[in-house]
Amino acid sequence: MSTLLIALVLSAATGPKFIDDDYPRALKQAKAQKKLLFVDAWAPWCHTCIAMKEQVFTRAAFAAFEKDVVFASIDTERAKSDAFLKKFPVEVWPTLLFIDPVKETVVLKWLGSADETQMQALLEAARGGPGVVRDADDALGAGNAGVAAEKYQKAVEAGEVKARTVLSMLSAMSLAKQHDACARTTMEQLPLFTNAQERVAAITWGLGCAVDLPEGKQKSAILDTLVREATKALPLEGVLPDDMSGLYEVLVAEREAAKDDAATQKLAGDWLAFLEAQAAKAATPAARAVFDPHRVSAALGSKQAEKMVEPLLLSEKEFPKDYNPPARLAVIYRELGKFDEGLKAIERALSKCKEGPRKLRLFDTKASLQDKKGDAAGKRKTIEEAVKYAKKLPKTQVSEKRIAALEAQLK
Repeated sequence: MSTLLIALVLSAATGPKFIDDDYPRALKQAKAQKKLLFVDAWAPWCHTCIAMKEQVFTRAAFAAFEKDVVFASIDTERAKSDAFLKKFPVEVWPTLLFIDPVKETVVLKWLGSADETQMQALLEAARGGPGVVRDADDALGAGNAGVAAEKYQKAVEAGEVKARTVLSMLSAMSLAKQHDACARTTMEQLPLFTNAQERVAAITWGLGCAVDLPEGKQKSAILDTLVREATKALPLEGVLPDDMSGLYEVLVAEREAAKDDAATQKLAGDWLAFLEAQAAKAATPAARAVFDPHRVSAALGSKQAEKMVEPLLLSEKEFPKDYNPPARLAVIYRELGKFDEGLKAIERALSKCKEGPRKLRLFDTKASLQDKKGDAAGKRKTIEEAVKYAKKLPKTQVSEKRIAALEAQLK
């Protein structure tokens, strides 16, 4: 995230004050004030993370929660975040954590976005006493998604049928790759979700799980139901724009998986139109740039890549220290067959990306551009550089599998 983008976010803020990238200080303050510690674990490339910072955490309603929690944020891309990530591994961005500062344990873990209404429900759950739901929350907080899913299921069977509980169960099932249970639970519990924000979140989890089911008649029947419900949800009001965009994203992915090119292109075009309308309403450049990553995906899916050249050039001009605009521009140029322009853009991105595992994605983009151009020697050199860089990253930020995949490309 560029310095300018951060400044714009902070200047517009009316929400709570965050302690940024200093977990020990935040923990000490929460302990001294006898409050829960709320941690937003985010990444600069994560569109939902930036949307939360720009569109949600800036709301005055969130400042009211300061009486109950100390707010902190951790940029998971920074090398100094290694100690935090060893204690609290992150698999989904953003991950929102409520931490007991005395025991230094996670009492509640939430994956993805949350508005002020959901935040209130999460806070109440984090304060809750012993019980099956607390056991499930503890399991999810400790990274035991399969155990958490089982405990949430028991809580629901025992009558704890609340939107927050079911959404936590769906996220646990998804993390545990219990795709069938996740999709079927979504269909069964959908009448529970009368709140538009929560309904969209549930459908997004369920449809995402359904896409990953093995092929067969059962998958087709589940997809038919969830795609129908997802399509009906697209006009709903009162939903965070980024979350609605996420629903479009999973719908497009479903059409791509079905190899329905015409439907994919049409739906992606609708998605792009939605995002362009949201970007046009943005009050600041930072608020507009929130939509850049999904606009790129929608433009690619709808075969309208050329539409994103000027918006990304504008974002790069407005946020000169941010690697994301030129990195996304390189992808657009690659799609348009402008490989030299793409290589120039990705070099600008690499020069701005000082640390973090996202740099590996930039190396991937550069190598693919060199491959398209027929520069085999250049591609090999880029992959060698990526391997060297990956081996220097903290183990919390890169897996051995990722390193092995890069080395395999060299062989």
